[in-house]
Amino acid sequence: MKKTLLIALIGLTTTLSSVYATQSLSLIGPGNWTPGTSVVLSVFDTYSGFGGGSYGLSYWLEASNNIAPFLTITGLTYFTFTDGNNIGTFPFSFNSNSGADSGFMSTTTANGQSGDLGGTSNPLTLIPDGTYHVTDVTIAIAANAPATSFTLRTTTANPRGSIQVTSDFGDAAFPQASFFVNIPEPSTVALLALAGVGVGMAAIRRRNRNRPTG
Repeated sequence: MKKTLLIALIGLTTTLSSVYATQSLSLIGPGNWTPGTSVVLSVFDTYSGFGGGSYGLSYWLEASNNIAPFLTITGLTYFTFTDGNNIGTFPFSFNSNSGADSGFMSTTTANGQSGDLGGTSNPLTLIPDGTYHVTDVTIAIAANAPATSFTLRTTTANPRGSIQVTSDFGDAAFPQASFFVNIPEPSTVALLALAGVGVGMAAIRRRNRNRPTG
C-alpha cells in the first residue's frame, strides 16, 4: 500500500512539474539587413519549473519563401550548452520543406544534414532554471537579395520540433519564436550612408571651429 502511494505521489509531482514548466526562445539582432553582408543573431533560452534544470535544447530556423534562397547560415558559436548538436557542415541553406510551416523553408547543411542549432551541456549536467545566451548564429545575405520584409522563426513541426531537454530527458516543445527583418532598397542604404558621412563632416567642422588658436 505504501509503495503504491509513493509511486502515485511521484507521478503526481512529475505531472504538476510538467504543468507548471515553461520554456521559450528569443531571437535578438539587427532589424535591417544589407545584401552582401553578414549579421549575427543571438539566441536566448528561458526555462523554469524543470525539476532541477535542463540538459540542453534542439531548435531549427525557418525563413519566408521570398527570402529563403538568399540566406545561408555560415557559422555558430555556442554558449551555456556548448556541445553542439549539429553534425553537418557549413553553409546551411534554407531549401527544405522538412518541419517547415507553409510559406517557409527550413535548412539543409552542405553535407545533407538538417542543421540542429541547439546543444547540450558538456560535461553532461543539469543547467538550473534561468535565462541563458545559448547561440550566436551568423547569417550571410546574398548580394542579390531583393529589398523586402520577412520573418525568420523557429520550427515547431515534426520532424524538427524545437524542444528543451528536461531533467528526466523528456522533450518540452518550445512555442514559436519570430524575428522580423527588413532589407531596405539600395537607394535607402546609400542615403543612410551619405547621412552618416554628413554627420561625421559636421562633427569635424565643429571641432575645428572650437579648437584654440594661438
